[in-house]
Amino acid sequence: MDAHVHPETLKETPPEFVTKWWYFGKSFIEQNGWYLLGASLLLYYVWVKLQPYIRKWKEDQEERKFAALCHKYPDFIRTRQESLEVARLRLQMEHDKKAEEHAEKVKERETKKREEYLAKQEGKGPTRLGNRLSDQNSSTDSTSKEQKQPKSTYRPDYNPLMGGGGSGGYRPQRRTCPGGGCG
Repeated sequence: MDAHVHPETLKETPPEFVTKWWYFGKSFIEQNGWYLLGASLLLYYVWVKLQPYIRKWKEDQEERKFAALCHKYPDFIRTRQESLEVARLRLQMEHDKKAEEHAEKVKERETKKREEYLAKQEGKGPTRLGNRLSDQNSSTDSTSKEQKQPKSTYRPDYNPLMGGGGSGGYRPQRRTCPGGGCG
């Protein structure tokens, strides 16, 4: 009957050295937390202030290495300058080519717009100023009805918020006493 007895529930516990370090760290932070925060802020401030000097020192180191390389290999600078000049020339040629293509496209667009405008003006014919009077007298009623455009009621100088315009506005009476003097 003892064989069928269920064993006790096992509890999983972390190793003892882990719990000791955990409690040690926790108590250290509890006791010295403000000091740690102050020290970390002080270190950050010092790092921000020293960072430009560190960057300058690294740049100086790189310049010294480059100077040593140039001293060791005198042809290095000349070959580097030649390669830079070739690269600049290639980029300049590409830029000139793109500028020419762009100028041609702009010119084509302008000529296309001009042709469209002239085509529209030729289609309107009688509405042009020089032909208006002579063409209106000689044209028939059917063509004049097609070419007439409805007159717009919009006045560009009219603003309803500005009032009627001329002298139609309201003016209050003057506030003076009649007869020259008050009492």
